[in-house]
Amino acid sequence: MMARMRPQIHALLCATMVFLLAWGVAMGIVPETGQVGSKGQPTFVRHFWSTSDRHHYKLSEDGEGAELVLDQSSAAGFASKTRYLFGRVSIQMKVHPGDSAGTVSTFYTSSLSGKHDELDFEFLGNEPGKPYVLQTNVYASGIGDREQRIRLWFDPTEDFHTYEIHWNKEIVIFMVDDTPIRIYKNNEDLGVPYPSRQAMSIFASLWNGEEWATQNGAIKLNWSNAPFVAAYRGYEVEGCEVPWYKGDIKYCQSSKVDSMLKRATIHNLTTRQQARLQWVTENLLVYDYCKDIYRYPTPHPECSRNSGLQIIGPQPLKHLDGLQVLGGSGTSE
Repeated sequence: MMARMRPQIHALLCATMVFLLAWGVAMGIVPETGQVGSKGQPTFVRHFWSTSDRHHYKLSEDGEGAELVLDQSSAAGFASKTRYLFGRVSIQMKVHPGDSAGTVSTFYTSSLSGKHDELDFEFLGNEPGKPYVLQTNVYASGIGDREQRIRLWFDPTEDFHTYEIHWNKEIVIFMVDDTPIRIYKNNEDLGVPYPSRQAMSIFASLWNGEEWATQNGAIKLNWSNAPFVAAYRGYEVEGCEVPWYKGDIKYCQSSKVDSMLKRATIHNLTTRQQARLQWVTENLLVYDYCKDIYRYPTPHPECSRNSGLQIIGPQPLKHLDGLQVLGGSGTSE
């Protein structure tokens, strides 16, 4: 599914990003260091370029939030002004309510290369009354198709919630409102690629994924419901910066950044976090590539290490506050 659509979107965003940077340098408005703007600037002005026109990328009045708008004329997106190798990146999102079938709302990191690395949050829209599905995916050295999908324990259209990626030399952790929903460990000792050699930019997008996003493409996007809107705010990042120009990843790979990564990112889950990850895995996971024997008759070697089922026995209820299985059986599978 992703193999049909993701390369096209990725290529378009990469081309747009390269054009914006080249144009900005030529006009003298983008420093050749590729650093983010002044600390006095609003968050979305300081950190991001729009990859859309002003009708499809709308900043809030204070510049601390943005909306992406999808209609029949255009998809929408934005991209960070700098790149990072390892760190923590976080944003609050609220996705389109009602009939969102066929839409894909994203927040992700990606490198600008052919054999790219990528860490994805992707909201797959659904029919009215059926829940969004949140898909995560990992690419390393151009190898992806490592999707997991969960239902959330809340309605992501009603309010903003926090979506966060912790990425260090040992592990990638996907978090939703401080609850880990997925771990992906460094398994290079098993011959499995890990995203550790390419700096990544930070992206968000809203686009038409009707060929695969909802019930394997059976439910198409209904343009009479357009425009579709995804809202973003509360962006935070702490990581090892790699400037666009004269950038070198060697420093970020060295031990000099270890103290920063220890402070900024999670390396090991607490007992509470392990319990919540296991509960999500047992109750909300609706697709896992590790269990898809039709696509992968031979199991991936990393799957046993990346399982969310890390605790033996029942989880204390004190660790599971706020988690619930929402009503409705519909998914975008």
